[in-house]
Amino acid sequence: MLTESRRPETSQDDQPFRTLVEGAAWRIPSTPTSRAAMGHHRTQVSTGETVPSSTYDLQRAIGANNASAVAALLQVHFYRYLAEVPELLQHAFQTIPAVRYVAEPRLGILHVIALAEMRPDAIPDRATVDAYREWIDAKEAPLMHDVLELRQAELAEFVAHGCVRDAVPLIEQTLADMRTARLQEDLSDIAPSVLMRCGKAKLLIADLRSASDCFVDAIRWATRREEHPVAMLAREHLALVHALEERFADAESLLRVDSVAGSQPRTWPGRQGPAGMLAQILVNIASLDFLTADSSLAQIDDEISHGELGWVLLHARAQMPLSGIEKWDLIHRINTQLSTGSKRTATHTLAGVTLRADLVGLYQAVDDLRAAGNLLTSPGCASQSWALTLPLARQALLCGRPERALALLRRNERDRQDATPARHLPSGAVLYASAELAASGDVAISTLELAATAVTHHHGYAALTHASTALRQRLAPLIDVPDGPIPTPWAYRDKVKLTSREREVLVALHAHSTINQVAAALHVSPNTAKTHVRALYRKLGAHTRDEALWLGQP
Repeated sequence: MLTESRRPETSQDDQPFRTLVEGAAWRIPSTPTSRAAMGHHRTQVSTGETVPSSTYDLQRAIGANNASAVAALLQVHFYRYLAEVPELLQHAFQTIPAVRYVAEPRLGILHVIALAEMRPDAIPDRATVDAYREWIDAKEAPLMHDVLELRQAELAEFVAHGCVRDAVPLIEQTLADMRTARLQEDLSDIAPSVLMRCGKAKLLIADLRSASDCFVDAIRWATRREEHPVAMLAREHLALVHALEERFADAESLLRVDSVAGSQPRTWPGRQGPAGMLAQILVNIASLDFLTADSSLAQIDDEISHGELGWVLLHARAQMPLSGIEKWDLIHRINTQLSTGSKRTATHTLAGVTLRADLVGLYQAVDDLRAAGNLLTSPGCASQSWALTLPLARQALLCGRPERALALLRRNERDRQDATPARHLPSGAVLYASAELAASGDVAISTLELAATAVTHHHGYAALTHASTALRQRLAPLIDVPDGPIPTPWAYRDKVKLTSREREVLVALHAHSTINQVAAALHVSPNTAKTHVRALYRKLGAHTRDEALWLGQP
């Protein structure tokens, strides 16, 4: 480290940063190196391979041990290198003397962002980020590029700690700033990455519409000139959003064969890449290609399983055909994830809502309707009823209450006017048709056509698991289903209609805990009361008093 007497003269512009850290005081230019002067083209190297000229230039600068050239290239193409050549980027930072990361704030923040991507928690060094923030705050009119570097680091920390909801104001401010950025600034390298990070945060807090908008904007920024590697990552994240929304055909159209899902772990593309793989697994399941989906699930490593999108794996497994033992095993795994995931699986997050819906479906599949009902009426789930419309409607059908299922789906259509109603997507359309058939003994042609076209248009053939046996027969001529059996995880009960006497028995059972008390309330003998109670149990599909009371509630 240079001594105080050897430090070059510092500019007033850089002083706030220098007061917070120790090291040599190199002068920092008032604006980043001109991006226009360092265009991005492709170069033919001696091996015959065509590589981006920016990568070729970086290789040459590293080979010549030209730290200044390396530093200049990093300030122009950092996020391209981070996504495309992470190993080369490591060598680039090793070329630059450590003292420069202290002396040059712009270079220092890039260094800690790159280092963070090599750590399991992906959290940038707090001291460096704080120092960089002080340096930005001291400027009268900081460049948007500098501000966005800071936002990148701050958002990374919010997401890594699972505090995504707390990051919403920062995200909104970032998006607003980008809309008003000065045209003379070249944000072509950093903008796609910032938008990707904002979109991912929006995805994690279940704001799928905003997440889609961010990913679309990231693609737009990344394809203005020669395509930025972030474009593919943004497409894969957008595909994941579509798959989670049951728009599987749209997801499939975005997925590419050259996915980065196989990228090295603990690198930026390695962390982002699983989105494409996870989206493809959900597309395979929706197409009833369970063999391919199961093979892909078997290739998932622990880093993906424990990462930001690890919950999607549990969601995918919950959509697969499972044996009784496998269902219970998955129930235990999801319960563990929900109890230990803390902020990452809170009820306001997409992970929390999705896994709770999956857990309800599994309880329903093992015929534990009481556990499913308790979860659906728990405070956290009750506050997210819009997101649990399908499990609630399915619960009603399983309890023999098709009219309630219809009412729930109609309410969703009325209340969620800012989004596609559940009954216009594959599973909701099929479930609605099943409820209509169970309620009236028939189903309207328009309802059948809606279900058939929703399944076919979105390639959501797995939604037929929501169809009753009678409905499958009616849909069969309208849908060209891919080869392979359609699982039947749920068995809907016929519509339950209690007689006036049966309702009296239910009321007595609710008011009294012993058969003698029930008999006295009904003015019959204990043996007759037992006969009435057994008949009520059979009709409701109950095995105990508690189950009968729960199944028989209005």
